[in-house]
Amino acid sequence: MKLTLRSENVFEMFREMQGTEKYGVLGPKAPNPDSTGPKYIPFHGANYLVYDDHKEAPPGFAMRIGRTAAIFLIDKRVAGRKLKIPVGLAAGKKGSQRPMSLTEARDQAWGLVQLAKVHGANPKGIADEIEASELTMGQVWDTYLKFLKSKQPPIKLNSELSLKKARQKLKDWENRKVRLIAANEVLDRFDFYAVEKGHRTAAEAMGRWATAAVEKAIEREIHDAHSAGRPPSLTYNPFTILRTESRYRTHEQLERSYKVKGIRNPLSFNSTVGPYIKAAWNYRKKNVVSADFILLTLLWGMRRGESATFQWRDRITDAEAPVSRWIDTVAGVGFVGDAKNRGDHEFPIGPFALRLLKLHRDEQLTGQTWVFPTSSPLSKKPYLSDPTQAMKTVRDMAGLTIVRGHDLRRTFGAACEKLGFSDRQTKRMLGHAIAGGESVGRYTSQEWEDMLDRMTRVEELILTKAPLVYNALRPKGVARVPETEDIVVSTQSPKESK
Repeated sequence: MKLTLRSENVFEMFREMQGTEKYGVLGPKAPNPDSTGPKYIPFHGANYLVYDDHKEAPPGFAMRIGRTAAIFLIDKRVAGRKLKIPVGLAAGKKGSQRPMSLTEARDQAWGLVQLAKVHGANPKGIADEIEASELTMGQVWDTYLKFLKSKQPPIKLNSELSLKKARQKLKDWENRKVRLIAANEVLDRFDFYAVEKGHRTAAEAMGRWATAAVEKAIEREIHDAHSAGRPPSLTYNPFTILRTESRYRTHEQLERSYKVKGIRNPLSFNSTVGPYIKAAWNYRKKNVVSADFILLTLLWGMRRGESATFQWRDRITDAEAPVSRWIDTVAGVGFVGDAKNRGDHEFPIGPFALRLLKLHRDEQLTGQTWVFPTSSPLSKKPYLSDPTQAMKTVRDMAGLTIVRGHDLRRTFGAACEKLGFSDRQTKRMLGHAIAGGESVGRYTSQEWEDMLDRMTRVEELILTKAPLVYNALRPKGVARVPETEDIVVSTQSPKESK
């Protein structure tokens, strides 16, 4: 049907279509095409279309009216193709769109008709190609996150959280067009967080994530432009100014900063390794799970989040094993599936760690699947997901001021260096990627024996700094070492620690 649309009859028709008691008898109604009858009659379809015959409306301009929304559109044949081109929301709700006025809709409709004639296609369908340079930062973030989640392997949770924190620092730019973001604005925003707020690490993360997100948008635009046979319309990344102006710290500057702040602070083999191990051993009397978690994380050089998620191999299925993290005390093998570098890390368990694991398992409740289960009924995870308080307690017991979780891993690395292992050998023991992106690959029998020998030597170097603990965990046939302190600690924990 055709009629001249006016602002008041746009809303009137939408209200009648809702069929509420306020606007008429229950049930949707539509305009009566018979001018002699009632103005509105019952309507049983999902929606109906009204063409605007106003002189300022382009041919084919219409409004589709449904129960939840009324939409302005163009229903027109262009270059021999029947097109329905959406213009905007007239009334009701449709996602996050805001309703537009009738005048605004008619004006936009004229422009969309001209674009359709130029390109011979629905302008909404080619909007990404035509208006690539008009991408907003919000669209760039959304597209980049979608890419990271869909790629193989997908983004990890911690990285996703880091990206979201970076995006939050630019939240007022969500609707800013990328091409309109000036380099000086980027520098000012970076300096606000890095200098005024004193959050340089967070500012650097913000800059790197934003640079990568826009870089991906540019890369995609180049492909789209090539397919369409046109020059790219988005070529400049405003966040690269941070590299140009040397806002990011160099490796040497980072190391100096870490040293000042005590962020990277491995235990010292001359002074602090021994007291820390003895404190963790004494802590077993109160909390077996957390104490053994700390000791084994140190002896394995493991990341906290990886060692916390170990399960007993004989209590998971063969199908679960390749994608899980597990400990096999019979074979003396540990396995970390999907490590930080996205590879798998398999390692031999040294004799001292194996002795501690067997003690640990004997003291667990029967049938427990997790090597380090949570003790809190309020925990959302079944394993020890936050050992912060336990590590603080052990640190204080040892009389130390700073020991962070990753410092245990750095202490393991320092032990490898003291023993003269090559960089490649140390990287393999730590589960780092090595040449060609390989993390562990396939071990030969000799390689496995060599790695077990190196793991044993690391254990001995660490534990001899706490002779009491060394003697308590020494395997059969291994000689005792002299104990310099007259302290006796039982390896059997109290029952309540279960």
